[in-house]
Amino acid sequence: MSLTALFVLCRFAHFASLMQIFGLSVFCSLLAPAGFSAMLLRKNQTLMMWFGAVAAVTSVGMLSIQAMLMGNGWSDGLNLNVWLLVLTTTFGEVWRWHLLLTAALMLVLLMDWLSVRNLLVFLCSLGLLLSQALIGHAAMHDGMLGLIHRLNHMVHLLSAAYWFGCLLPLLACMYYTRKPELRPFAIATLIRFSTWGHAAVALVILTGIVNTAIVLQRWPTELTSLYQCLLVIKILLVGIMAAVAVYNRYRLVPLMGKDSGHTERRFVLMTWIEWGLALLVLLLVSLFATLAPR
Repeated sequence: MSLTALFVLCRFAHFASLMQIFGLSVFCSLLAPAGFSAMLLRKNQTLMMWFGAVAAVTSVGMLSIQAMLMGNGWSDGLNLNVWLLVLTTTFGEVWRWHLLLTAALMLVLLMDWLSVRNLLVFLCSLGLLLSQALIGHAAMHDGMLGLIHRLNHMVHLLSAAYWFGCLLPLLACMYYTRKPELRPFAIATLIRFSTWGHAAVALVILTGIVNTAIVLQRWPTELTSLYQCLLVIKILLVGIMAAVAVYNRYRLVPLMGKDSGHTERRFVLMTWIEWGLALLVLLLVSLFATLAPR
């Protein structure tokens, strides 16, 4: 496997795990009613720990891969001197704080006795996602344009993390709609998710258009460019995701009271499809990082 391919896979796993932790913390802590929140958190505890472990390993892995790319290849992957050199670059200046936040996240995840644990998980994942807007193509401009680009990309990342990251806890929440005593709390959580979900989908699309305008300064119509070709595929995938979300919300949800069993199975299937499409989008985004935007 080439170093470039390894970087793409590591970045993909890192982004996906951070977005899942963010989505889990938002869905279980901020969207769910107080008593129901604790139940959802317990149900998703193992999942959150696994994603935290992936985020920690891949954050160190990305530093190691950068060392390989800057140094003499695979042999410098564990060379601490090269690591220190990487940490003096523009990427490294951001990644120092990123590593510290990742360590803080892992520490907080292990403190299940801490009363403000879930709030701290949310804040750590929020900071880790925002830091991603300070490197890569989002940091290609200086001055006012650079500031606008970074702020826009931050909103893009957070809205995408809400959309993608809340899908797995959404499926867990569906389980509780079958229990009469918990159904009102589960329904209230789903309604809150849907309300904010409309805004998240709209922001993903709007900020994506702004990002494209700033990076390319034109529509991605030159399909001989690999970057633009992949960008068009990403746009199509996001469009399909949005269509699936609309179908779930406005076609399947109103039918749940009439034929709840069959409709719920269709809803779960379509949500898994939406989640899979989101993974493909994240993989493409990770590939973008290795290509010149032209």
